[in-house]
Amino acid sequence: MPTRTHYLPIEGAKTGMLLAENVKDSFQRTLLPGGCTLTAENIQQLQAHAVEFICVSYEDTRSAEEIAVDSATAARSVLALFATADISRPVMAALFNQVLLYRSA
Repeated sequence: MPTRTHYLPIEGAKTGMLLAENVKDSFQRTLLPGGCTLTAENIQQLQAHAVEFICVSYEDTRSAEEIAVDSATAARSVLALFATADISRPVMAALFNQVLLYRSA
């Protein structure tokens, strides 16, 4: 089954969630690796290290049609945000791609 990723505030973290990415502190030290399943102790430690957001992975139960519709909606939304931007510039193109990736997750 395919998976999705989602960024959420640490306050929304629950035991049993699967981390999709490494969680790092403000010094870029890895606190927990991606693929780790959260425990109550992990969540407390992340809060103690002032982690604000985590990226979790979960099973994607949408149909292929729903995925296509959601992807098209995200693309239209991001194109509208960047309507006046010059995405031929490398920095803007990179930002556009990252926002599209984030909105499509």
